[in-house]
Amino acid sequence: MRKLSILVGLITLTLGLITPARAATPGAMSQAQASAACEAFFGVAAGPEPLSACQWDMRTIEAGAASYANATGDGVTVGVIDGGVDMTHPDLVANLDVARSCSFIFDDTPTAAPQEIANGDCSNKAAVQDLQGHGTHVATTIAGSVNGVGIAGVAPDATIVALKACTIVGFCFVDSVAAALRYAGDQRLDVVNLSLFADPFLYYCHNDADQRAMLKQMKNAAKYAQQRGVVIVAAAGNEAQDLGHPEFDDLSPDWPPDTAEVRRVTNACRVTPAELPGVIAVSAVGVNELAGYSNVGGSTVDVTAPGGDAVQTPGTTFGRILAGWSSTDETGNWEALAATGRGVEDANGARWVWISGTSMASPHVAGVAALIREVRPGWSPSAVAAAVRRSAEPVACPTDWPVDDPRDCTGGAWSNTFYGAGMVNALNASSL
Repeated sequence: MRKLSILVGLITLTLGLITPARAATPGAMSQAQASAACEAFFGVAAGPEPLSACQWDMRTIEAGAASYANATGDGVTVGVIDGGVDMTHPDLVANLDVARSCSFIFDDTPTAAPQEIANGDCSNKAAVQDLQGHGTHVATTIAGSVNGVGIAGVAPDATIVALKACTIVGFCFVDSVAAALRYAGDQRLDVVNLSLFADPFLYYCHNDADQRAMLKQMKNAAKYAQQRGVVIVAAAGNEAQDLGHPEFDDLSPDWPPDTAEVRRVTNACRVTPAELPGVIAVSAVGVNELAGYSNVGGSTVDVTAPGGDAVQTPGTTFGRILAGWSSTDETGNWEALAATGRGVEDANGARWVWISGTSMASPHVAGVAALIREVRPGWSPSAVAAAVRRSAEPVACPTDWPVDDPRDCTGGAWSNTFYGAGMVNALNASSL
C-alpha cells in the first residue's frame, strides 16, 4: 500500500466518520469532463461505463466485453487486505460482503485512528470504512460494477470482502496483516490482494531474532490461508530495486519514527508478502514499459500489470490508474489530488482518482485470478497461480533500457526479471 507520496506525516484525527461532501471539490472533474478528455487523449470511444475511456489499464489486459462474456467473477470472493473500503461507493456497494468484512486494527496498533480500531471484532462494521482511499482504489479495480457509474473492474461481479489491516496513514503492521490472512483462510476466500509491504521492515532478515519471528508469523499465516484454498496476490513494491539481488535497505524500521537506518541486505532477507512462498508477485508497467518505481526480480516477480507511470505520458495524469476513492478520506489527500487535476467527482459525492504504484498493478492480477476461480472452481491455489502465468502475454526485455538504471532485465519473453511470465491477460484467463 504504502507509503504514497501524498501521505505526509501524521494528521489530526477526528472521532467520527465525516459526512461526504455533496458539492464538487475544487479542481475535481465531472465524469463527463474526464471521459471527454480521455477519449481525446487515447483516441477511444466512450463507454460502456462513464469513465471507461480513461481505463487504458483494462484495455491493456483485455478486460472488457469479450472477457466478461466468459467470466465476471460471479460467485468468487476476493479479500482486499488494505485500509478498508468506502462501503457507500457506487462501484462497490452491490459487490461488498459487509457481513464478512472486518477490521484487524488493534488497540496497540501505531498510527491508528480511534474509529478504525476493532481488535478483530467483526461486528464493528464502522471500523472497516476507508478513512483514506487506497483500499477503495484497489477494490474497485478488482470488482468495480458495470452499473452505468464510474469504472468497470476486471471481475465486475466478484464479491469483495474488506479486511482492514492498514491504518489511516498507510502503515500495515505484521500483526494486523497476519491476522487478516488467517481470517481469509478461516473464511475460505478464493483470492486475497495485498497491495502493501508488512511494517515495520521492508526486508526481514534471518540474522535478527525479531525480524525472523515476524517473518515466520507472516509465512505461517500465508501458509494457513493457502492450505484453505486462498490464492494470494501481492504487489512487488515501489523501491525500484531488484529483489533477486538486494543490496541496501534504508527504509527500515519505518516505525517508530526516525529509527530507520541504512543497512546491507542479501537474499537471506525477504520482502513480505511479495516474497513469501506461493504468493503471486506483481511488477508494474506504465503505458509503454516497466514503471520507474517498480521492483523487479526473476525469482520473485510472476507477472506484470498496469500500475501507471505519469512520466511515460508527460503533461497529463492519464498515464496513472483511475479507480475509486473514499468519500470519507480524512487525510487531505482527496483535496490535494483534485486540486492537481487527478480527481473525478459526481453529483452524489462519489470519487475516483488517478494514482500509480505496484499497489495498482496487483489488483488487476487478483481480478484475473478471480476469473480463473470462476471458470475453474476446483483448482488449488498453486494451479490458479500457474494459470495466471500461463495465460499472460509474453513481454520481452526492453532493448533500450537506461544503462544507469540498477534494475537489469534478463531472460526471454516468456520469463524475465522485469515482467515474469508477461502481461496478465483477462481474456486468455477467462477462456481457460
